[in-house]
Formats: sequence, C-alpha cells, structure tokens
Amino acid sequence: MYIKSLCSACVIVLSCSFTTKAYSQSGASVANSACDANDSLVIVSATDDGLYEETHGPENSIDGDLDPESRWSTESQGTPKSLLLNLGAIQTVKSVNIAWHKGDTRKAQFSIEASDDGSAYESIVPARQSGGTTLDFESYPFNSVQAQFIRINGNGNEANDWNSIVEVAVYGCGEPVEKPASPVLTERKGQGVMGLRVDQTPGENFDLAGWYVTTPADDDGNDKADSVYENELAAGWTDSRYFYTDPATGGMVFRSTPAGAKTSKNTNYTRTELRGMLRRGNEGIETRLEGGFPNKNNWVFSSAPLSAQANAGGVDGVLKATLAVNQVTRLGKDYQIGRVIIGQIHAKDDEPIRLYYRKLPKNKYGSIYYAHEPAVGKEQWIEMIGSRSDRAPNPDDGIALDETFSYEIEVKGKQEGDVIIPMLHVKIIRDDGKEVTAEPLDMRDSGFSVEDDFMFFKAGAYSQNNTSPDPEMDFDKVTFFKLDYSHSPAPEGAVSESQTAVAAPVASSSNKPAELGVIFDDSFADGGRNDGADESDSNWWTTTNSSAIEVGSGYLGLVSGGSGRGIRTTFAPQTLTEGQKLEATFTFTTPATIGEDRDSAFRVGLYDKLGRAELEGDQSASSKKPNVLYDRLPGYMIDFDINLNDASSANIDVRKHKADEQGRLLGTTKGYTRLGGGGDAYQFEPSTTYTGTMTVQKLASGVMISGSLSEGGGILSEFSFTDEGSETNNFGMLAFHVNSKTFGSSKKTDTPDNGLDFTNIKLEVK
Repeated sequence: MYIKSLCSACVIVLSCSFTTKAYSQSGASVANSACDANDSLVIVSATDDGLYEETHGPENSIDGDLDPESRWSTESQGTPKSLLLNLGAIQTVKSVNIAWHKGDTRKAQFSIEASDDGSAYESIVPARQSGGTTLDFESYPFNSVQAQFIRINGNGNEANDWNSIVEVAVYGCGEPVEKPASPVLTERKGQGVMGLRVDQTPGENFDLAGWYVTTPADDDGNDKADSVYENELAAGWTDSRYFYTDPATGGMVFRSTPAGAKTSKNTNYTRTELRGMLRRGNEGIETRLEGGFPNKNNWVFSSAPLSAQANAGGVDGVLKATLAVNQVTRLGKDYQIGRVIIGQIHAKDDEPIRLYYRKLPKNKYGSIYYAHEPAVGKEQWIEMIGSRSDRAPNPDDGIALDETFSYEIEVKGKQEGDVIIPMLHVKIIRDDGKEVTAEPLDMRDSGFSVEDDFMFFKAGAYSQNNTSPDPEMDFDKVTFFKLDYSHSPAPEGAVSESQTAVAAPVASSSNKPAELGVIFDDSFADGGRNDGADESDSNWWTTTNSSAIEVGSGYLGLVSGGSGRGIRTTFAPQTLTEGQKLEATFTFTTPATIGEDRDSAFRVGLYDKLGRAELEGDQSASSKKPNVLYDRLPGYMIDFDINLNDASSANIDVRKHKADEQGRLLGTTKGYTRLGGGGDAYQFEPSTTYTGTMTVQKLASGVMISGSLSEGGGILSEFSFTDEGSETNNFGMLAFHVNSKTFGSSKKTDTPDNGLDFTNIKLEVK
C-alpha cells in the first residue's frame, strides 16, 4: 500500500527567492543563483539499462509525443527498473510530471530520486502509486533540490510488472541548456523471450526457491548424480554442461547425457531435472519422511485422509510449463531412441504421471504421451499427440524440435456423493493457442489416497535412452521459458493426530523485493477498520474473538480487559534484501486500570503469512480451540513486561516463532524460542500515551530484531537481538496481543476502561 496520490494533471507553482550553493564539479554546470520561475526544463537525454521492450525505448519519454505507442516500456522482473533523465546542468528542480501509459485505468508503482553528480541519489518522491484516473500529466511536486539527474524507479503496476511512461517533464529553473538535435539512444541488450534475460542465471530468471536440481554430474566422486538444493539454486548456481541460461532466449536449459551419473542403483536413466520442494529452503523440514508419510515439503491428493492433508504442505496441485525440446537421442535401441520425460508427478515409489516427448530420427515432428504408474494395478499409457510406437509414422499434428508449446498437469478432486475422486487432467497448449486435452483420468483405484504416500512435481530433461553408442554427443536438451506450480490448503477441519497441524497453500513465490517507503500509515480517521478509500489505511482483523476490536473516529481499540485478546493486519508481502528494515511504529493510550506483575503481557509480532487466504479476515483462537492457520508462520515477536513487582526486571524480550503447532499466534509464548531480552526498566502509567516500535532488518547472515518504548518523545527502553543465520526475510502480517487483566477492567466493547486505544499504526520499509 502506498500513500495517496497528490493532485493529478496539475502544476504547483512554488515561489522562492534565495541564493543557492555554487557547485564546481567536473562536467557539471552551475545552477542559477536565483529561483523565481517554475518552467519546463530541457531534458538532454533519457536512458535505461537497455532491457526495454522492442521499439519502446527510453528516448520516447521525452519526444513530446503523447501517442501511447511513443512510450518507454520495460518489465521489472523482480526488481525496480529506472528511467534516468539528464538535465544537462545542475538545475533547481521543483516537480516531475509524468504521463502514464494506460494511466486512466491502472496505478503505477514508482519512486523518484535526484542527484547532482549522477552518483549519490536522494529520495524526492518516496515509493507511491500514480492516481490511476488520467492519461494526462500527473504532477509530483517536492521541496526544491539542486540536481542534474532525475531517476524514476518503476516497479510495475496493478495489472502486471511492466513500467510504461508515455511522456515525462521536469519543472524548475536554472541556466539555459540546449536540447540535442537528435535523441540520445540506449543500446538495446540482454532481452530474451517472455520477459527473460539472457544475462541472468536460471535462479534470477525463474523462481527456483521451490525446487532443487539433479544433473548427470558426479563431481564429488560418490558414484551418484549430484544435486544442488533450493537456496544455492535460487542464488544463481549454474553448470555450463547441464543447467544454464540459453544465450539467445534467456530460457532455462536442461541438458542430459546418457553417459552421466544416475541418482541411485535402482535408476536406469540419467537426468537434469528439478524436484519440487514446498519447504522453499527451510532446511529444518526434511525432504521426505521415513515410511512415506507426508510432511510440509510434499503434497497429497484431496482424496487422501484428512490427517494426511493436514500434515502435508499442500493438497492437489497444478504444474504449468512453457518449453521447447531442442534435441533428443538418435542412436541406440529402437524402443529407447528419441524419448525424454519433460514433466512428472512423483509419489513415494511410483509416478501418477510421466509426460513424454518423443521424436523418431526419420520423423519431422514428435509425439506427446504420458504414462500413469499406479501404486496398485497396471501401468496405463495415454497418447495425446501422435503415437508412442517405436515405428510411428510422422505425426502430421506433431511438435517439431525447437517448437514452443506449453503443458498443464493438474490433480483435482471430484465430489461423488460423500467421496472425493482424484482426477488427473493433462493439457497441451500449442504455440498458436490450440489446446489438446486428454480425457480426465480417474485415479480412485490407483492406491494413492492413503495415509502413507505423498507427491512432488518434477520438470526438466529425464533421458529415457541408455543404449546410445555415443552418449556424450547423443543427448537430450530441453529449454523452459515458464515454470510454476501451486497447491491448495487443507480443507477446514483437516487436522493431524495432534489436532494442530496445518497445510498452507504453497506456490512459486512472486513476491517482489521490498521498496523503500510507507506501506500504510493508519490513524483511523475514517472510523473504520477496513482498507478503505484512504490509501494510508490498512485492514484490521481479530486474532482471538469477535469482541477484540472497537473502532471509532481516530482510534482502534484492542478490547482485552479481563480477557487475553489480539488483533492484526495483513499487507502485501515484503521481501527484505540485505540492509533493509521493516519497521512498525504504534502509538497507543493506556486505560485507567493497569494490571500488576504481568510478565510478557503486551506482544507485537511480524510474520510471513505464507499466502494463507483465510488470514485476510477475522479468525478466532484460544487454548481450548487453537487455530491451525497460525501454525508454522515464520516470524518474530517482541513483548513488554507490565508493571512487575520488581520494577527493575521489566524488559523487552525478542522471540522467534518455531515450526510449532500451538495454533494461537501471539496468545502464548510456548510456540516461540526466546532469543534474548534487555533494555532499561520501565513502568506503564494509566491514561498515558506511549509509542512503541518493532523492527526487523535483513543482514548479510541473519536477521536483527529490535523493539523500543517511548513516552513524551523520550525513549524509555530499547533492545535488539541478531538471529544469526536466519533466512526469514518475508513478512506480510503485523499483530498485537494483550494478556488478560493487563489493560482495563472491562472486556466489553463500547465501554470505558476496556483496553488499549491505538491512535496511529505505521509500517514502512527503510
């Protein structure tokens, strides 16, 4: 969420009369000493990183043409993209006006910075959104700055990741600058297909945090194929022999040679293949459990027992890929030549589906078919395009080498009376949009709907020929351009034997790196708890029961009194990069009654909500009725002691949420590891206004968690602790909790002395 836009299509004229500082930098002219005007300044050039879309280069943004085809367009691809404006001299700059592409139907996300030397930049317009109501110029004024360079940082829009500006103008005053006779052009480079970049690794082009890769390499000499796991893979690992970025398209290349190492003695074939990992780099979760029971790294069918669904990391699922098969084997035995597996669902021991591409040496086109290997019963083969025969004729509707196509593999339960039937759906989408769909496969008798089985997706090049006489040169090669999977959560009421496990929906993450700026700054001016028209608002939900929230004009009440209760808000996930801080600042007033000797009784937490849609609403939880939605959420808590008998012992504690199953979020400290505590001692007074903060900062190795308490502008206490080695860096929920008999004498809404009143809660990335 961003701070609400200022007026659009307007220019605010600022009148100023002062003497500016003189600059004498190499290659930079000096601004005028007087500044009374507010004129359109000459922009000498507009440039970017060269990864713009086709004919929509940066020079289009300063050509004076408001035709939407004359625009700058570039895709963020996970990080903001910058349009750099050079004013030709250091000028006094007062505002930047932008005409956005499709600016009347969607809001763009952006920030603006300025520099006098092109090296050190300062923020002049913090991260925000455009108005979304006009195709005309929107004006973004600010306090005057001395600058030669203006940098507009775009991070997509409401509809997609594209940054598109039709025209830009800069207003202020300074010395005259001559506009070049011809535009300065940025050389286009690095652009692949489908938004991919040829100068990035697979882990930078694709979200590989939910996969590990196995290749035919045996670099450690243990006679087994080597594997590289999620964190290293997502960080940019490549292997020029087997797994790398295609230099022409930016696609993710899988090359598998029959001469390479295999994964085990029981495997006949080599592979360069990804394996789905729902744990997404959390190595505290095992890849798989002994006995074949599901855990949070794997998924199950919706026809499996409810306890298995609760223990798993997801239920049912869909794998989507866009790819091209570039080469298949041509030599060897007839029944093996030319076949490669490009996608799978793998179970504990068997394979609900192996999707094959096969092209025989004498055929122009290849075939698509799949095998269903059940846990119980005979293997089935389903042909979709062409034939799987060793002597198949050329399929007229087949797929050629290097031809781009897509596949979708989905398991979805079908209700049949009181029983859920697991159905397998397979679809091929041709490059021209035509679809080839197999008849849904009924898997009710396949033996997978049991307590002790689990699933995971696989994708890549799994060679199916080990008889080639030239195994180094006769290989399989497949290039992926898109790859994603997703799963559903366990149904309501699905619980493990402990009655507290939860299966969170897991999907390939699309979280963008956090942008500096305010996410929300809620003073409850509208007297509501919803995320309303005011863009500084946030939403507010109950964490314990429906009586926890009381809201009025200018305040949000956490009603606790004689009961332990909590509230929370959710926001767009913020993935912190090294050095970034996520800081919550909350101002609240205590009631007339404050409890005595309440240890760790006021709690604040920041969490990853793991995409659980149900958290976008009120939820209840108690010791007798825990809520599985609160289990296993990565995050941290700080808590404050309330008026201990030994006042000198009052401190701020920092705690880490464990992969535990208490089901109460902040309602108990049992599901947390205490990391440390300290700070100066403090006391809470009745009817007094305080300000607290909770901050999480991503470090090079670990996370620093900080808390503070202030009153009247002075700090009463503060404490920080570094969780060394922690990889927690994604947050999407802020929560508060007060224990019973801590603040207030009543636990009823709309009564006096019933809890804390928050007058402002602000969240920002620094």
